[in-house]
This record gives sequence, C-alpha cells and structure tokens, in this order.
Amino acid sequence: MKNKIRYACMFLLLLAFSFGMKAQTGERPQILKDLEKDKKIEVIQPVLVEQLLTVRIANNYALKGIQGYRIRIFSQSGQTARQKSSNMKASFSEHFPEINAYLTYTEPNYQIFVGDFRTKTEALYYLKLIGKKYPSAFIVKSLIKI
Repeated sequence: MKNKIRYACMFLLLLAFSFGMKAQTGERPQILKDLEKDKKIEVIQPVLVEQLLTVRIANNYALKGIQGYRIRIFSQSGQTARQKSSNMKASFSEHFPEINAYLTYTEPNYQIFVGDFRTKTEALYYLKLIGKKYPSAFIVKSLIKI
C-alpha cells in the first residue's frame, strides 16, 4: 500500500514538473491558439450588466470627468494672491508645457492644481518631477478631465 502511494506521489510530481517545463518553454495553451485563429470572442452577459455600463458612462459624461488626482502647487489668499497665482501658473506652463494647469478660486484662496492623473502612482511620478521646482507641492483627489 505504501509503495502505491509513493509511486502515485512520484507520478504526480513528475506530471507537475513536466507542466512547469512546458510553461517555461513559452508554449501557449490550446485555448489561446484557438482564439488567435478565430479572432472572435463572444461575451455572454446579462442585459442588466449592459444597462449598468451605459448608466456608468452617462454619469461620467454628466460629471464632466472622473475621479482622479491632481497636484496642488500653490494656494494663497490676500490682495496680491490673484496676481501671484497668475504668475505661478504661467511659470509652471513654461517649465512643464505637457501638463495642464488649473487656476481656481475658492474663497478666500487662489489655488493652482496641475495634471489629470488617473492613478495615484502616475501622480506620484509627476510629483517627484514637479517637487524639484515646487517643493510645497502635494497630491489631492480631484475630478479630472477624461
């Protein structure tokens, strides 16, 4: 009885090892080969899923954006804040022309937010670049343009 169990374990080990070797050689599973030949994928889903996706897309357009991240580089109040914020936005646009800058006024502060980042990882990457020139910059959650 013990020998049968031992042989069965060895067989399973060899079988698992052979599958592992196949995966390392880069051979693709048969189902992927069939999909590449046919180039057709049919998605079968309940009608409710399609309706929910339609509602989600409509909501995103109604909001004029999606939830994402921006980097705040300036915030100030006072008599000269408007002029300083305009100068700061122009300066930022000269140094980083590929990144959008937004000047906002939320009483009593003028603020400048930059970027339209979908993920926090992307925002962190740009924060490192922007932080060299604007050391007080930080990431905030925001509604961003699509």
